[in-house]
Amino acid sequence: MMEKQVLIDSDPATGERNRDVDDGLAFLVLLASPNIKVRGITINFGNVGADIGYDVAKNLLELVRADVPVYKGAKTKTELGQSNRAVDYLIETVRKSPGEISLLALGPLTNIATAMLLDPSFAHNLRELVIMGGSLKFKPFSIFGEFNFHLDGQAASIALSAPVLKTLLTMDVCSQAVFRKEHLRMLERHDSPVSRYLVEAIDPWLELNRKVFFRAQGFFPWDVVAAAYLIDKTLFDENPCSFSVQKTGLRSGRIDQFRRIDSRQAVDGVVSINVPAKLDTERFMKLFIDGLLKF
Repeated sequence: MMEKQVLIDSDPATGERNRDVDDGLAFLVLLASPNIKVRGITINFGNVGADIGYDVAKNLLELVRADVPVYKGAKTKTELGQSNRAVDYLIETVRKSPGEISLLALGPLTNIATAMLLDPSFAHNLRELVIMGGSLKFKPFSIFGEFNFHLDGQAASIALSAPVLKTLLTMDVCSQAVFRKEHLRMLERHDSPVSRYLVEAIDPWLELNRKVFFRAQGFFPWDVVAAAYLIDKTLFDENPCSFSVQKTGLRSGRIDQFRRIDSRQAVDGVVSINVPAKLDTERFMKLFIDGLLKF
């Protein structure tokens, strides 16, 4: 099987106090997969500032001895449409490998939308675009807009209307999986330098979810679910849909006018988006934990 060529655009905060750990876990699961080649990582603002996100990514890659280039991108949504090192790298890499690159978006979509604005062929030359973002019924984010979309609704609207094969993993499907205390214990028993680092990073996040977010069972590994789609699409159902995204205001990033359609092809000028509704949770968690235990 040929390796799938993947670029990741992300806002990693793994190990940062009171910040989500899932971006870094998604990196590791992809790096552990034999059918994935991570070509590069671009950094966007989001969970943390772009400067901190860059350091988090570099440190994690150094820990697992992965030779993957990292480029710093947008620091705020006001930089939409402005070139930066991350955007230049995205455009250059996709232009050199037309039809070969799968782009995984794990944060606000400012870098990706900027690449689309600066290079009209960018979206067309992608193999696929896989996004973690949006909420259909997961409250309150279904009302006010999910975090990634909310931070730059304009960018989300641009990316989701682009002429490329798109899959959106919403909070609704991502929340079907839960990382529990028992999974942390598996990492503790593994006892490698990487697993010790992960235990130290994950344990406070589990406690924060329990005490502050009232998620007694554990935390939702949002970004890992999106990464898993690139590794094994059979974990998910196919659900072609169309919708719009509010671009600005208090409800920036909110999904509106959602409807299911019959085909993943453009119909009457509407570009469909695959929005899986179901996840094979047991198989996903095995893929997830097995990936982490490879380090």
